[in-house]
Amino acid sequence: MITISANTQTLVPLTLFEKTTLSGATYIMDLFSNQNHDHNYFFLTGDTTNNNARYNYFPVNIGYLNLIGGTYDYFVWQTTGNTLSTTGLTINDVVESGLCNIITSGSTSGTTFNSPKTEYTFEN
Repeated sequence: MITISANTQTLVPLTLFEKTTLSGATYIMDLFSNQNHDHNYFFLTGDTTNNNARYNYFPVNIGYLNLIGGTYDYFVWQTTGNTLSTTGLTINDVVESGLCNIITSGSTSGTTFNSPKTEYTFEN
């Protein structure tokens, strides 16, 4: 799971090189909200690592997206285009996916689980 602060720039560690098949690929990150089922797309640029064959560190600033804090599914797509859309891309263009925790000013980095309070009636 990666963690991104919605209020400041965050260095996000990813491993994109090992599954990238396109020469000169650009990357689109899709944050899919598990709360409201919205897609939030942005380009990943500015890899700060010297050894991208091992891992990548991308500076990410998502404050303009106005996301709510919580858990998101993330997908990183490889493309050669400059259009911020996954239209025309296939599942084979996904080079990484996983879970992302978005921290906003009102949220915390911990995970809280509230168990449902349900009564069960057993009949014989």
